Amino acid sequence: MCTILHMPTKLENFLKSRGIKPAHLAKESGYSRQHLLRIRMGRMEPTRRCIAAIVAACRRLSRSQVRADDLFDLGAEDQQF
Repeated sequence: MCTILHMPTKLENFLKSRGIKPAHLAKESGYSRQHLLRIRMGRMEPTRRCIAAIVAACRRLSRSQVRADDLFDLGAEDQQF
């Protein structure tokens, strides 16, 4: 049996800490649960458009100010969301 462990991403930690269900994030962001799973598990890098949609969805779902760098490890040019 092979077990693959991964470090949780910032997005995954954010969702778990606030009790946000992946299905709710999918509905709010307009991206599929499968697509978001690949991003949450760090198997896929999101586009800027996807980052913006996820940040906006997290703001609505958590009812708090959320910045892109709260959810993703970004370079300086991507922190504008």
